[in-house]
Amino acid sequence: MDHQRFEELKDAYVLGALPEEERREFEEYLAAHSERRAEIEELNAVASLLALSTEEQEPSPDLRRSIMSLVEPESEPRSASSRSRLAGIREYLSVRNLALGAAAVLVVGLFSWNMLLQGEVRDLQGRVQNLRAPQEESRMVALEGPGAAHGAHVEVMILGDDRAVLMAEDMPPVPEEKTFQIWIIEDGVPQPSGLFETEEDPVATVIQQSLSGADAVAVSVEPEGGSTEPSTDPMLTAKL
Repeated sequence: MDHQRFEELKDAYVLGALPEEERREFEEYLAAHSERRAEIEELNAVASLLALSTEEQEPSPDLRRSIMSLVEPESEPRSASSRSRLAGIREYLSVRNLALGAAAVLVVGLFSWNMLLQGEVRDLQGRVQNLRAPQEESRMVALEGPGAAHGAHVEVMILGDDRAVLMAEDMPPVPEEKTFQIWIIEDGVPQPSGLFETEEDPVATVIQQSLSGADAVAVSVEPEGGSTEPSTDPMLTAKL
C-alpha cells in the first residue's frame, strides 16, 4: 500500500466499511507508518459524532424509488460513499464551529455593551448626585441698601461648597466707563470678587472668591475694569 491508497481508504477504515483483506492491509501500513496515527485518531473523533446525527427513518416507497432512480446509474463503491459522508460531517462541523464562534462574539459584544451602558449610567447618576447635593444645601441671601430704592432686586445663592452666584435684576444704569463690582468682606477687609454689567437683565455672575469665613457681600460702582479697593460706598450689602 502506498500513500495514495492510504488516502483513498482511510475514511472507509474509520467507518469500519473496509473488507477484511483491505482492513488488514491498511492496519499493516498504519503500523509501519506511525506518523499517520494522529490523522486516523482525528478522523475517529469526527466519526464518533455520527451518533449525534438525526435518527434515520424509513423513506416511503415513492421516495425510495425516486432516490434509487438517481443513485443506481452512478452508484459508487462503499469506500467512496463513506468518504462522502465524512466530508459532509466535516462541512457540518465547519459551519457549526463558525456559528458557535459568531455566537460567542455576539455574546461578548453584548456583555461589553451592557458593561459600557452600566458605566455610563453610574457616571450620570454621580453627576446628578453632585448637582443635587449643592442644591439641597444652598441658601439665598438678599442684598439691601440704597440701590434697592431704584427697584433693584439682588440675591446671592450660596452653594454647599462655599461657592456663590450673584443674581441681579432691574439694576439702575451706571455712568459711562463705570461698572458694578462684587466684594467679599472678611474681618472688615473687602476683597474684589467679580464684575458685572447690566446690558442684559437679569444678570447671573459667579462670585470669584470663596465665601468660607466671609462676613458679608457687597456691590459698589467702580471704574471700568474694577478696583483693588472700593472707591465708593456700597450700594447693596448683605450679611452672611
